[in-house]
Amino acid sequence: MIELEKKLSICIPTYNRCDHLNNCLNSIYINNINSSDVEVCISDNNSTDKTFDIVSKYKKKINIKYNKNSENIGVAKNILKSVDMSTSKFCWIIGDDDLLINDAIKTVLYLLDKHKKTDYFFINSFHLDSKVIGNYKSPINPVLIKENMSKFSNKLENFECDFVDLINPNISFDYFGGMYLSVFNRSKWDENTHKLDLDKINNKTLFSNLDNTFPHVKVFSYAFKSSKAFFYSRPLTINLYGVREWVSLYPLIRSIRIVNSLDLFFANGLIPLNKYLKFKNLSLQYFIPDILKILLNMKNTYPYIIEIIVFYIKNFYYPNIYLSVLYQLKRLIKKLL
Repeated sequence: MIELEKKLSICIPTYNRCDHLNNCLNSIYINNINSSDVEVCISDNNSTDKTFDIVSKYKKKINIKYNKNSENIGVAKNILKSVDMSTSKFCWIIGDDDLLINDAIKTVLYLLDKHKKTDYFFINSFHLDSKVIGNYKSPINPVLIKENMSKFSNKLENFECDFVDLINPNISFDYFGGMYLSVFNRSKWDENTHKLDLDKINNKTLFSNLDNTFPHVKVFSYAFKSSKAFFYSRPLTINLYGVREWVSLYPLIRSIRIVNSLDLFFANGLIPLNKYLKFKNLSLQYFIPDILKILLNMKNTYPYIIEIIVFYIKNFYYPNIYLSVLYQLKRLIKKLL
């Protein structure tokens, strides 16, 4: 058992995004963190850019643990590695392109002290188009960002609850898929990582199953089934969209993997049948447009076609599969107007 020395580890899996990592680490540095309470754990998936130079620069300013894998071990295993590096009671996995609001760490430490019996904290986030980042001097100070940013969750009040109460599309439409949304008890995480399927984790086809897409969600579904949770409504991170190289596979994530997460929650007894059916139908509101996007991008998505067919056969009776065409037309008309 690892001796837990600190309160919080900010865990950052990274690969060949040194410019974005520069912004991310600068946002952490601006938080003026106390190294006795916080560590930053960076797992580098064998980058070939200037990632090491960026990390070296910030090592002089903040408490960083750095690991460089001898080879690219895949997205999911690198996420797990970043948490394995931690020696803290709680972990917060963020993307290498995410930015922390200037009082984010102070706020999270306050929440951890105030809610000592809570194992999981949902931390709201802002969305920001990555295209606007070029308008700001690098490394970016998040305080200077003036764009009107939407929130991940529109809930306005903070509240304590059971973890299972957070399984709600009105709180998290992707059911904890965004890593940056979760601050969690490291010990309970460690006790349940064995639930991951190593064969699926090791599958080299990107996002070919739930385990190598959302490993954290699968662990959460076991680790916090009976845990107390806390929802924090004020966004503490800025999540960039449009940065990631896998953006062409987002339709697969939205209409297949997110539904897989719901299936897991139901199978593990975290949500009752009536909510499962309701939430699943809601999550299929993009299905046909998303599948068409996948088919049009056959070069990258052909390994998933058989799964998509099987998925449809198992879920053909959900109305939103067919209504998704009308929803898409409505969205297009609204955008044009």
